[in-house]
Amino acid sequence: MSDPTESSDQTHAPHQRWFAELKRRKVFRVIAGYGAAAFVVLEAADVIFPAIPLPDWTISLVLYLLLGGFPIAIAVAWVFEVTPEGVRRTVAAAPGEIDSIVGAPVRTRWPAGVLALGGMALLAAAFFGGRRSTAGPSDEATSSEAAAGPAIAYLDLADDPRPAIAVLPFEDMSPDGDQEYFSDGISEEVRTVLSRVRDIRVAARQSAFAYRDRNLDVRQVAAELGVPYLLDGTVRKDGAQLRITAELISASDGFPVWSDTYDRQLENVFVIQTEIAEAIAEALRVSLGLSRDELVFPTLDMGAHDLYLTGRAAMSRRGAGVAEAIRLFEAAVARDSMWSPAWAGLAEANAIRPLYTGLGGESTDSLVWARSFEDAEDAARRALELDPRNASARVALGSVHAHRWEWADGERELLQALAIDPDNHEAHTQYAELLWGMGRLDESLRESGRALALDRTPIRLDIHGFNLYMNGRLDESEAMLEEGIAMDTAGDVHFLRGILANQMLLDGRYRQALDRFADYMPDREGFLMMGAALEARDTSLLPESAGRGFAQTLVLLGESERALDVLEDMVFAMPFRVPYDIWDPALAPIWDSPRFQNVILPRVRLEGAKARFASSGER
Repeated sequence: MSDPTESSDQTHAPHQRWFAELKRRKVFRVIAGYGAAAFVVLEAADVIFPAIPLPDWTISLVLYLLLGGFPIAIAVAWVFEVTPEGVRRTVAAAPGEIDSIVGAPVRTRWPAGVLALGGMALLAAAFFGGRRSTAGPSDEATSSEAAAGPAIAYLDLADDPRPAIAVLPFEDMSPDGDQEYFSDGISEEVRTVLSRVRDIRVAARQSAFAYRDRNLDVRQVAAELGVPYLLDGTVRKDGAQLRITAELISASDGFPVWSDTYDRQLENVFVIQTEIAEAIAEALRVSLGLSRDELVFPTLDMGAHDLYLTGRAAMSRRGAGVAEAIRLFEAAVARDSMWSPAWAGLAEANAIRPLYTGLGGESTDSLVWARSFEDAEDAARRALELDPRNASARVALGSVHAHRWEWADGERELLQALAIDPDNHEAHTQYAELLWGMGRLDESLRESGRALALDRTPIRLDIHGFNLYMNGRLDESEAMLEEGIAMDTAGDVHFLRGILANQMLLDGRYRQALDRFADYMPDREGFLMMGAALEARDTSLLPESAGRGFAQTLVLLGESERALDVLEDMVFAMPFRVPYDIWDPALAPIWDSPRFQNVILPRVRLEGAKARFASSGER
């Protein structure tokens, strides 16, 4: 005769017996406890990790470890049980035990299942909450800023509704008068702090610094800079003592709106910068709406701070200053590897370094470009780990992508930079270069014009002058380049001379160009031969090969196939660099040729691209 308890167990449905077994082995209890614990752990990590600070990926690591541990916890609960004697394998159910659990009143059977469902819900909440946390400010801030940032970035300055201020160079009042770089650095840091406030427009450093030694009426200075407010001040650095005076002046009447003096120990310079910025914003009746951590990213190492300031000054000169800036930024991050601005500066400098490796032209060694871009990427990624809202790091990445012909990736990074910092003149400059490389010349002209309005320096005059030429506005281009050359007394921005010389060559003034710019021409003899050939309309006078302007010269002389040979050799020999030359208006007669469309454009990943000009009537 069979055991009646066995027969009774078999009368219940399989799913009832399975759920009863889960309850007997306390799996429901483990699910509930694991979900609650995972939720608490991830919430704590979300608060603690950024404060230490740890990189964003550490939260992702915790998240996926918790998810991976969930099935392991269930398996362990199924196989083992905890008894007064310790942990042991779970024994089989006694006869009638499963039937007893299934047949128990509902009020005793369901609580375990409800707790398990609650644990699953908490685990799901932990997962989706963690995913949002690991997205970080670079995603969430960009999505919320995407509408406002570019809208401000592309407004004409005359239409920008924000109150505008120019930070003039603070005067060095140190006993030995040898701290100008430091007083300039304080001015620049205050300007940087203010530029992070979306509701204030800050005039570019170089534009304001042009007034260092000019004793002009403040109303005239403000009118020339197009701002209603000026911030002026002095810095006195004497050993460990630092005194900063700052004064906000209204251009309408020349009277101070606000002024203050800060006496501090030198190590508190970052606190001083924040105090000045907040006081100015209050005087302008602008609510910051930002925490202190969002305003400044301090380093406690004053040596690193000095190196960073000197590096920024060197990079703004371009030319040999770029290599110098890299050495200074490397020294800064060696002293403080947790300071995002120094890493971002290093990234920006490495991203443009190959363009300034030799007199009169960029490097032709693809390994130089590759190494420099790898260094730029590494530094930019580190900067973004420390500060996901660092616009300069995004600019560096956008520049690298553009030179690698990764157009969509480059545009995405640069638009993110502009969403974070609409007045970032370097972001506008690099975006202009990306756009003209793609043949979007009308958009590029807008970008370079905005960069120039924010920062009227030789490099911005160079980019905008070239862009005017590319859009067929030759007289304006030449005037812009001449202004840049007059400002670039050290000859650091050699592109200014090369671009203007090329324009003069194509305009029949090659002898004049040769007289002025011979020292900036890597191939003086080839330039002379091209000019002679254009002047005589005689192709036999052309050299076998030459540098900038050779393809354009060939087209002007009717040698279209040979010009295509030059362009094809250029893009296939050059795995890196924005293709500056292919959209030159002198090459317009060959743009529709099969070789241009089917060989040259695909090589630079621009299949089917067409040049777009600022005015459709130009072409």
